[in-house]
Amino acid sequence: MKEKVILTLMMLALASCSNVPTREERLDATEKATNRTLDQNQGAFKSCIQDAVKRSPGLDGRATLVWIQNEDGFVKNPRIREMNFKDPAFEDCIISKIKAMKFPPSAEDSRTKVSLELIVK
Repeated sequence: MKEKVILTLMMLALASCSNVPTREERLDATEKATNRTLDQNQGAFKSCIQDAVKRSPGLDGRATLVWIQNEDGFVKNPRIREMNFKDPAFEDCIISKIKAMKFPPSAEDSRTKVSLELIVK
């Protein structure tokens, strides 16, 4: 009788583990949450882009913004990694906007490196 109880408890424990998301599923959830937050905050970048175009009419460029998103969703070390035009005010504007954003906590309880390509026209 004692063996059946132990075996039943072990089977219940194994069954409950099957519903735990895999690491890939947790990372996918973090990526989707990050994308959702960026989509909801597109307007924050739009003003930086509009100001850059006003300063340089006809501007057609790209910039890649990178940052570390900590486990709590805060932005750390944002910087422009690549930019095919020169505009320090644009860089400052974009960095200040991303610093002000708060993302959902990481599903992995770890830091995530994020990059975002901005098209300036």
